Amino acid sequence: MVFVNARRLLNSKRLPTLSCLLRKPILPHNNCLNQTVITLSLSLALAANTAVAAADLAAQSHATNIENNNDSMVPSVISDAVSDVDMQLRLAAKSNTEVCAADICLQNQAFNTRVQQLGAQLSEAAYAQYPTLKKRAPNFVFSVAEKKEAGSASNARGKVVIFRGLQAFALTDDALSFVMGREMAHVIGKHHNKNTSTKLIISALATILFPAVGIIGASSAATQATTATTLLTSAASTATSLLGSEVALAKMKPSQLVEADEIALKVLNQLSINAALNSSQNSTQWNLRETASVLQLDEAEITANSASKNWLQDLQTSQAYLQQLVNVEDNAVVALETETLQLDVAEADLINQDHVVSSLPVAGNHKLEAAK
Repeated sequence: MVFVNARRLLNSKRLPTLSCLLRKPILPHNNCLNQTVITLSLSLALAANTAVAAADLAAQSHATNIENNNDSMVPSVISDAVSDVDMQLRLAAKSNTEVCAADICLQNQAFNTRVQQLGAQLSEAAYAQYPTLKKRAPNFVFSVAEKKEAGSASNARGKVVIFRGLQAFALTDDALSFVMGREMAHVIGKHHNKNTSTKLIISALATILFPAVGIIGASSAATQATTATTLLTSAASTATSLLGSEVALAKMKPSQLVEADEIALKVLNQLSINAALNSSQNSTQWNLRETASVLQLDEAEITANSASKNWLQDLQTSQAYLQQLVNVEDNAVVALETETLQLDVAEADLINQDHVVSSLPVAGNHKLEAAK
């Protein structure tokens, strides 16, 4: 309904239209330009409302079935391509590290090896936990990008990239496994597919709101006015699409982060099961408590890594979730210990009562002793 009302308002005579540019020359103080600015401002405001409505629709469709490979709104080939372009653009926008030398190169290689080894174990656990995952992500591919800041990225096909900057935090295998598992979870949870669908929907709505031909009309006015109108319309459509996408994705992000944490935990629990079943292999069970402790950063550490601030803050949200789970375990242990203590006390009381009863003289025995 928001989309329909926005289109009606844009087409109504109550709103100044860009077609005035076709009837009047373009001058710095032309009233027509003022009308155009008003039109674009109102249109962008409507577009913002439209974006929020689209975000609501996207959020409502968030709970998709991970095991269903046919519930995507866009073909997988499109989602794969768009998500890969997004990832490459994100990587291109990050600052590269300096070329390593001597011991630093050896440390980098050791970190790369850890990522590959942990990635292989996590992949095995993910496919065991989600049997149909191989159909849309046949192979998880892990790599380390030479980027200064800490972070991670992925695409819909299962390519997971860890930023070199994360190496400086000296994470344990458990903590690094969680970070990698959380990025894998965006693939498993189909977040790339959902984000692509949302962007395409917003782009389509922007085109509906700002149809250049419809606004210009069939007039054969001056080429200068026509060009200006077309440029303004295209700019408004592009701005609406970008604004709408940002609003929608920002609204979807918190729920996707929560789901990523939950999926990562399932994969890591499966990792522990695999380790227990294959005790002869060089693998250990994942430790929740250690991971929560290692990933806890103070504000100074986050501030010192300003380029990674947003990613680190998201990581701290995940760490808080892990700490909650640790607290639940601790509370359960305390409750069990308290209940056990209460049972021990009750049992001791019963034993004492039995001892007192057994030590009391029996009346019949006293009479027998008296007769003797």
